[in-house]
Amino acid sequence: MKKYASQLFAAARSRLDSARQFIWSRFLTRRELRTTLLAAALATFAPFASAVSLDDLGSATDAICLISAYISGPWLFVIGCVVIILAAVAIGSSESTIVKVISTAFVGIGIAACAIPIMKNHFHINYTCA
Repeated sequence: MKKYASQLFAAARSRLDSARQFIWSRFLTRRELRTTLLAAALATFAPFASAVSLDDLGSATDAICLISAYISGPWLFVIGCVVIILAAVAIGSSESTIVKVISTAFVGIGIAACAIPIMKNHFHINYTCA
């Protein structure tokens, strides 16, 4: 009976060692450890980056809220999505750098147009543009 128990423990130890080696080689190598530490560092600073109002944007807030006051929420969201799509197509089909830079600016404008309806309708934050 002792012989079978020792064989069972030897097999279990062998499987445990192979699992340990797999976990070490897959998840805890030098490259993976660097990315894990970087992700942990970014996660510690993430709460400091949360903004509760649009006052942090400065004068851009007035322009965004002015556009939002003239165009209703669903229309502004659709216009922003269309601008993002058209700018993405322009980035993909352009060959010059200047057109890609200008199209990237249009993507930012589209995201800004979509931001107010998303904040009001999905996140239920009503004091974005007061």
